[in-house]
Amino acid sequence: MRLRHATLAVVTLTLLGTAGCGDDSGDTAPAAQAPVASAGPSADGGLGGPGASAAPGSSAAPGAPATEGTSAAKPPKKGGGAAQGPAGKPASSPAVLTAAGIGPYQVGIRQSELTSADLVGKVTKTKDTCTTARGLGEYHTPALAFAGGKLQRLTVTSPKVTTPAGAKVGTGYPNLKGMYPGGKQLDDWVGASAWYAVDGGNALLFRIEDDKVTSIDAGAAPAVQFFYTDKQGC
Repeated sequence: MRLRHATLAVVTLTLLGTAGCGDDSGDTAPAAQAPVASAGPSADGGLGGPGASAAPGSSAAPGAPATEGTSAAKPPKKGGGAAQGPAGKPASSPAVLTAAGIGPYQVGIRQSELTSADLVGKVTKTKDTCTTARGLGEYHTPALAFAGGKLQRLTVTSPKVTTPAGAKVGTGYPNLKGMYPGGKQLDDWVGASAWYAVDGGNALLFRIEDDKVTSIDAGAAPAVQFFYTDKQGC
């Protein structure tokens, strides 16, 4: 009897243990949660990871090139004091004379453009196709010579104007030759001398008196040379 009771007790305990470890399919599993975006740095070092998109209204990426604005400013009027050229044409420095010109007075520019921008003074007709005028004081009043309606040559006499090499009215002749070693001396029909330096299709001509520069011509190379040596052209 004792053995039977012990056997029954073991069976009972086994059945109870089996019931406690039964199928849990009836239990309700917790709902899966959507992944939450991390606010920390991603694996590639950027916020939001490589697939993240910019928020509406955000600024451009740091590496994006800036967009350069355009100016609707009109060219300066006479006495305006602004150092710029006619509309759409940038001007060089108002105190630097190159072989191509000074400020808005660049070789080849149309006289009508300068006139419409009030950048020339009184115009004098010297020949059928030649006219002369004066530029504005902001650009040290260069003397302008037009041929066929385009600027061909100009002359400056102000010591405040310098060339890119540093030459100006008052520069000594020996120093000038050192600044423009590729130049050559020209003599006019009365024996006066000048130093002539070609730059591409244009040239600078430094008139010399008492071993110093007294004025500087700039413009189309043949026009500058022949006007000085033979008084020909505009």
